[in-house]
Amino acid sequence: MTGRRHAGWLMASFTDDDDHRDGNEQVRFAVAIGDEPTHWHPLAGWRPILASTVGEHGARDPFLVRDGARFVLIATDLRTTDAADWDRAVRHGSTGVLVWESVDLVDWTGPDLVPIAVPGAGNAWAPKAYPLPDGSWQVYFASSLHPAGSDRTTATHQRMFVARTRDFRSFEPAEVYLDPGHDVIDVAFLQLGGSVQRFAADARTDDPARAVQFVRQESGSVRDDPCFTDVVDRIGAGVLRRGEGPAVFADPVGDGAWLFIDEFTFRGYQLFRSHDPARGRWEHVPGTVLPPGVKHGSVLSIDQHELDRLVDAFGIAAAG
Repeated sequence: MTGRRHAGWLMASFTDDDDHRDGNEQVRFAVAIGDEPTHWHPLAGWRPILASTVGEHGARDPFLVRDGARFVLIATDLRTTDAADWDRAVRHGSTGVLVWESVDLVDWTGPDLVPIAVPGAGNAWAPKAYPLPDGSWQVYFASSLHPAGSDRTTATHQRMFVARTRDFRSFEPAEVYLDPGHDVIDVAFLQLGGSVQRFAADARTDDPARAVQFVRQESGSVRDDPCFTDVVDRIGAGVLRRGEGPAVFADPVGDGAWLFIDEFTFRGYQLFRSHDPARGRWEHVPGTVLPPGVKHGSVLSIDQHELDRLVDAFGIAAAG
């Protein structure tokens, strides 16, 4: 946060459990005060702050970025609460991303549904945006692909794509970014000095007939490095039953980092901390206090003015 003094964290997330059925699959905010993201306070009584009225009328996997003087939030256009038809969703689902904009994190314009997937894609899921030196952005997302004219009755694996944009209103044609031949989703990056750490939910196992999804970490020189090398496979495997949706961010002091992993269909987000992230040494933080049902999202460092503005606008609840 160059030129800004860190005061806390803002999490954008969603829920999809029975306890929040009326407001499921919409964007919710929570804040953590101070350096450690271990005690989270729901904003607005943990009601949705951003709700999609376009596309499939659901917003999952929100990813929040600071773009100059504005904030941009992108999300998956998907709703499954009413009919959990994942076969339809991965073969004939949403192929655009939801986009909201704000200058103060309180008042938002949108959502707009912006096409991003390539022809033949069955879905475009979990978009994440990272800046380029020229001021443009690379947006990474997962898609399954189906041959032209296919009836799409045969499932295909998820692979990662990347598309470039300058304004989040139009995207250059997407290209395959990562395709190991099996499901890989939710790519996220952490800049560490001269290296880039890549995190992804990867279905690779030692047994090709058994797909168990965990988050893996690799290291490269830049995001487009064709030769990332393994750092650690199956992060948290001794604690988690499975994992996806990594949200990784640097500690505001020191060289450490924090990592949320979504233990989907079980406990949801679980927090890990590392004092040596380049070596993939992650420790579970079991006492983390989170809003109920919180899932796959993103975390943004905010300053005191931004924290105060959010609390004044939405109200803050006690952690837990």
